[in-house]
Amino acid sequence: MDLARAVEYLSKDPEWMPKLAITAVIGFVSLITTPLLIGLAGWAILLGYQVALIRNVRDKVAYPLPRWDDYGGYLSRGSKVLTAMFVYQLPNLIPLCCGLATMSFWRDGFFGSTLALGLFCCIGPVLIVYNLITAPMFALGMARFAEENNIVVFFQFNDLFDSIRRNLQPTIYWLVLSVVVGAVSSIVIAIPCLGWFAAPALTIPISGHLTAQFADSLETPLPGRITAPPQRRI
Repeated sequence: MDLARAVEYLSKDPEWMPKLAITAVIGFVSLITTPLLIGLAGWAILLGYQVALIRNVRDKVAYPLPRWDDYGGYLSRGSKVLTAMFVYQLPNLIPLCCGLATMSFWRDGFFGSTLALGLFCCIGPVLIVYNLITAPMFALGMARFAEENNIVVFFQFNDLFDSIRRNLQPTIYWLVLSVVVGAVSSIVIAIPCLGWFAAPALTIPISGHLTAQFADSLETPLPGRITAPPQRRI
């Protein structure tokens, strides 16, 4: 896996500016409308776009960044990815929802604050371990979904876990690179307005390329996969 390659390929595409511009606009609109739940459709489109990118990278397409010419297809595929992502995030969401629901109890008083701190110290490490395991599983699931367009691949937990367990070195390396990309994205998105456009436009294609590299390092390309660099784009 090569983070530099995941960044440099963008500028090599002769159509990179309009492609990233559309990604930026959709990301910005999704970001500001997420509290109204309308933004979920935008995130689904971006995830579907990322799935197309992953397949293009694994198919060795010369310019893997997809064109924005299949919004319906991106929404359809991305909705399945978003559903799987929600399932994967349930262990993170349940403690958060419980904490918000009982905030009036633990936010005031020594006993409530102490209890909240104790629960956090107990649950926090468990969630960290959970996310370190499931994040590469979900990434590998996305790469398989890009091939099969079947949401079931996300929930083949035993197979996904065995794949990352047998390949700990590339899995750990992918986690490190993902943390780097996430940290940079967090810094960029903290910039008012401009960062809200730039962060999705860069994070979606870079993380998608890294996911494809990660899958290639774990799995042998499927029979019949294109090995020459054709110009086909999804």
